[in-house]
Amino acid sequence: MDFKQAIDYTNKFHILLRKINSEGTSLPGKYLRKFYPDFLSESQNYVTGQKFAITGTNGKTTTAGILAQILKEAQKTIIHNELGANMPNGIATAIAVGLYRNFKDNGEDASVDNFIIESDEAYLREIFENIIFDYLLVTNLFRDQLDRYGELDITKKKIQEGIRINPNLKLIINADDPSLYDIEKNIANDMIASRKKRKVYYFGFENVEFCDFDSKSNSPSEVIYCPICKNPLKYSKRFYSQLGLWSCDCRVKRPRPDVCAEVKVFRNYSILNVKFEGKSIMYKLNLSGLYNAYNALGAITCAYVAGIDRKIIARALDNYKPVFGRAQNTLINGREVALYLIKNPTGACEVLRGLKNIKNTKLMIAINDEYADGRDVSWLWDADFEVLKNFNNKIYVSGTRADDMALRLKYAGVNLGLLVIDNNIKKTFDFALKSMEEDEKLIVLPTYTALLKLNKIIKDKTR
Repeated sequence: MDFKQAIDYTNKFHILLRKINSEGTSLPGKYLRKFYPDFLSESQNYVTGQKFAITGTNGKTTTAGILAQILKEAQKTIIHNELGANMPNGIATAIAVGLYRNFKDNGEDASVDNFIIESDEAYLREIFENIIFDYLLVTNLFRDQLDRYGELDITKKKIQEGIRINPNLKLIINADDPSLYDIEKNIANDMIASRKKRKVYYFGFENVEFCDFDSKSNSPSEVIYCPICKNPLKYSKRFYSQLGLWSCDCRVKRPRPDVCAEVKVFRNYSILNVKFEGKSIMYKLNLSGLYNAYNALGAITCAYVAGIDRKIIARALDNYKPVFGRAQNTLINGREVALYLIKNPTGACEVLRGLKNIKNTKLMIAINDEYADGRDVSWLWDADFEVLKNFNNKIYVSGTRADDMALRLKYAGVNLGLLVIDNNIKKTFDFALKSMEEDEKLIVLPTYTALLKLNKIIKDKTR
């Protein structure tokens, strides 16, 4: 079997899985890597431009999606794992299917301009052992899936192991997250292949203004100590969780961002004033939440270092459509349904903040505990479900850990008479849809595998 045959077989397997109502994101890649172990390494021979990797706890899929939209608007051909399958098998599938389509459209030896690959933090080293990337963007580090990752320092070390492999890798780092402050510094001291200083671009916000909803964030602060001297940090401004304008008495402080911004956050969109190389430009982002403004700023930073024109970036942000489950809205039988993935305390808190005092809305929460979700659901107790205590409409609770979620809502002060509890996600979703009044909206908060199940259900309903 040669490289082209391996791609052809993988694409056929992918199509077959899609026909039987499966996303087919990882299984084709699993067999591809088994029968053609050098596939990932050889795939980079078909990229003529820059290769971007994106990792971090929250925001990988949205950041990668926005960057992909920007490069498409710039008339670049790209391959990226747009469905968010970010472990090696899923990445292999995405690249194989992407190359197959590119060969079909542009000729059997046609290359693409760019790779945009989001990577699970734990698998970054394995990906970097196979593909040499030009840039790595690290979004943030929050406590997530402790049963799989352990505490934050373990996650950080996993990312550093990936960075260490490539001494020429340029980094794009969130300056507002103190847990990322020294992520490249220890590596720079023990790089085997080169002693030169690694290029790092920082991005961050100088000011955040919440314009039409609650500005108070109850996100848990994952990092409260200086990354160098371990004394408590000080903040002149704190945006959410540990993100903000931070400093320490030991003179360590937030790096000056190369790309900095001010943002006005509205319930359904944000306005960013972004400054780079002495120039500033206003961008509108049609996504809710400060966390999505951070995702956009990271993608904009990648676009700036790639030399993309500001007008192209603005057009791309205007045209961007969210990936399924990431603040995505869809119509089912004339009823509006919005999905927001939740998977850790910080992300859940920021989603919940946008739901405070929302009107004409029913809510569904679907909590699973499969491997991709994390078996440990104790994070539910750190998320600010107390914002729902005055929620005055039905809350449908489902998934394998529906009872745990219902118990959490009880202690959050939610009216138990409003809860409808059933482990069956399809049954619960169908019931929630049927119960909607004409002017109501259904907001669904699923964990990852619950989101995948809902994706299949919604596709069946909207065909």
